[in-house]
Amino acid sequence: MRLFRRRWNPNCIKRNTMVQIAIVTLAFLALVRVWPCGLVQRHTYSRQQAVSRSGKSALTGDRFTSQDKKLQTVYFSKDHIYQISLYMGCVTGEGITEAQTVLFRLYNSDFSCVFEEEIDSRQVEKKGVLTATPDMDVDIDIEYYYEILIPEESQSYYMLPVADRSALGQTENGILYIDGIYNDEESLIADFDYSRPLTFIGILLCDMLVVAAALLVYCVVYSVIMLYDHQPAAIRRNIRMYFRVGVSIAVFLAALFLIVHSVILNRFGGEVWDRLFYLAGSVTALLWCLLILWVPVRCPEKKKKSKRSAGSQISLIWRNYIQTVSFGLLFYALCQYVNADRNLYHYTNTRWMLIFLAIALLMNYNERQLVSVIDAVWLLLGIAGSVIYCSTVGTEENDLLLARLTCGAVVSWGLLVINVLVSLVQTADFESFRAGDWFMMRLTQYRKQTVYLVLWVLFSLLMYANRYEKVWVFTATLPFAAFLFTPRTRGGEFRFLRNFGNGILLSFALVTLFCFLHRPHQYWTYYRYGGIFHTVACTGMYLAVVFGVAVAKLYGKLRNRKDFLLFCHMEYFVTAFVAGFILLTMSRTAFLTVTVMVMVVAGAAAVVHRKRIGRFFSELGVLLAVCLVSFPMIYTSVRMIPAVVNDPIHYDIEIQKKTETIYRGDPIDSDKYMTVRWFFTTLFGRFQTEEGDTGADAGNILPRESGVLVYTGDDLAGIDMRQFSGDSSSDGNDNGKGDISNGRFEIFIDYIHAIGLEGHPKMGPIDKKGDEYSHAHNSYLQVAYNFGMIAGVLFLVLCAFTLWRAVQFALDYGKKRSIIFVPLAMVVVFGFTSLTEWAYHPCIPAGFSFILMQMVLMRTNTQGR
Repeated sequence: MRLFRRRWNPNCIKRNTMVQIAIVTLAFLALVRVWPCGLVQRHTYSRQQAVSRSGKSALTGDRFTSQDKKLQTVYFSKDHIYQISLYMGCVTGEGITEAQTVLFRLYNSDFSCVFEEEIDSRQVEKKGVLTATPDMDVDIDIEYYYEILIPEESQSYYMLPVADRSALGQTENGILYIDGIYNDEESLIADFDYSRPLTFIGILLCDMLVVAAALLVYCVVYSVIMLYDHQPAAIRRNIRMYFRVGVSIAVFLAALFLIVHSVILNRFGGEVWDRLFYLAGSVTALLWCLLILWVPVRCPEKKKKSKRSAGSQISLIWRNYIQTVSFGLLFYALCQYVNADRNLYHYTNTRWMLIFLAIALLMNYNERQLVSVIDAVWLLLGIAGSVIYCSTVGTEENDLLLARLTCGAVVSWGLLVINVLVSLVQTADFESFRAGDWFMMRLTQYRKQTVYLVLWVLFSLLMYANRYEKVWVFTATLPFAAFLFTPRTRGGEFRFLRNFGNGILLSFALVTLFCFLHRPHQYWTYYRYGGIFHTVACTGMYLAVVFGVAVAKLYGKLRNRKDFLLFCHMEYFVTAFVAGFILLTMSRTAFLTVTVMVMVVAGAAAVVHRKRIGRFFSELGVLLAVCLVSFPMIYTSVRMIPAVVNDPIHYDIEIQKKTETIYRGDPIDSDKYMTVRWFFTTLFGRFQTEEGDTGADAGNILPRESGVLVYTGDDLAGIDMRQFSGDSSSDGNDNGKGDISNGRFEIFIDYIHAIGLEGHPKMGPIDKKGDEYSHAHNSYLQVAYNFGMIAGVLFLVLCAFTLWRAVQFALDYGKKRSIIFVPLAMVVVFGFTSLTEWAYHPCIPAGFSFILMQMVLMRTNTQGR
């Protein structure tokens, strides 16, 4: 008990708080899985006694082929069937390289298919059971039917055993039709798994169990850390050294295992160039891991003593964490918005964005401001109103989800508005306040900020006047304007920027995780890697934003140090990782944007830190070398991990051909995966547009990877929009060859001719074929077309003023703050991305970043340092 009476080491407040954050986060995720996600349910099983008595090894049967037909009648005993496990034998030959699948279908009493699922034959072979997961409501005592369909091209050997109904010991399976013949004696052998939601008591008990487990883990971790802190310094150093040595050995063995399987045994297939890339990628990953492990020993981070009390430090760490996670989830929601193919996903992700933005802005307030009676009253009223409102929308799942998210947005923004008003009232001096004097004082002291604000307000009014039915105009102005009235301190601005940048990197980590699990790099259907998005243009725009943050953080930390590669190893690693994904996309827009952005940020950093020209070019050379050396690691990861996970996800809008697209069950050495030779052939072909060029030129590639960019606004989502590709805007004679813009120049001309003093209700004019353009592929032309020529000119002035303010901001504060180049990077990324893509929208990552950075620059007085 004496151990628990001691306090944690007060010199390790950050470490101790991060441990608490990790445990609380895991507990919160577990609680969410119970409610409201409902992933924890009660299950009832109906198991076949034929299996339990005789065992799976005794289950034999005749060979089952595509010519055989067995239709099984089934009567479900519960009203929600979660899973059906059908015992089935399968043998897949060693020489078979194509994916082998089995189709499970469930029919209702009218013989209409209510569920079907394609199951990997290799999983059936491994488990001896075909597992289908309908997870759907069913009617009790009404007959259903299920059957197994074997594709004609299947080369596997299947067995579908049957058993006497008297031996089954359950009532689900009824009459079996074998090739249309009635059979009342035998049935297929299957287990049935029924589920139902937890009751209120069940949810409460599960939540209590999760909380108890979290407390137990906390006590164990607390004890371990206390034991560690009370050891002598020499022993603590030895523990850290043993840990690093152990992890290093494990990483080395993992790299060796990967090299043996991918290079020597060639399990992933490919030519000699592929195996060399796998070798280089494995070695690079090993070196990065060792660098991350051992650099802190050589270059320990200097700890700054904080003047805050321990409680204030803990509160600030928690608020930084919540703000960072909010921005991370916000940008992940923006990615889902961009990738949406229907209105519902636009509506839901817009609301998620508003909720996370409100939470992020609320974290600018301290704990005393957030915990108040007014906030508590509003929360209670908001919860009560949400319950009443949601009870009126019906039981349709999508409507209910939208209603809940709407209530969440209203409650969160209500909290923000309340705190804004309370803060303004507390800081206002009403006795000596005069509106005219206050305005003149602000105008004299903050002339540039006032001019900036006036320009922004005028542009917003023009958008309102010509918005027609565009709802996103409100989202692009009012929510961000609230940031102007949140608490303002010089340190708070920098903390906000740091959390904003870390949130973007967090969203990139989530996107990368999804790609590694579900998005392989395909050889035939998709030459260029789209990642989480269904178009490469969306991917390039998002990655340019992430790369901008990574480069800004890197150059903010790169100062006059000799070992800058070691000192900034984590920043180099993140930058190289993002650069590798950008190279996989082969997006020329992204290439141009990140090149210009790096030069601008590097130049601003050189001026701020007074670097010589040699140092300037040496840093650029090291950055380029690190990105190129690390590329095989990114390529190897994208090639191997999704193949091993073997769970590809395809979007409805994507091209899906069985012979070209990677599906579950394809072997890891399938020739449908991207190869090194074809990757570089395609990459070099992206820059060859003249007639007679060799390789994969743009005219040949783009028609196969054309797609719809559906993030043009709520009013246009879900309609039949035109697809742009390399030859979509040509005259049909040269298939787009020779046009480096892939038809964009012709689109620009059509938009210029259509721009007038007034705006337009839709996103684009009509082309020569009578089709409507989905967007201008240019933010400046799109804004002028949507809101009128005056708004377009004002938008250009506003963008130029924003760039000027960003440069001033970097020059004034760059010496003291490493995060200071983020606004400059975001403005440049938006500016150059907008030359070829439509990006000015609050739910597009580049547009969101630009709008938010405008608010930051409006609040900052660059005249005083």
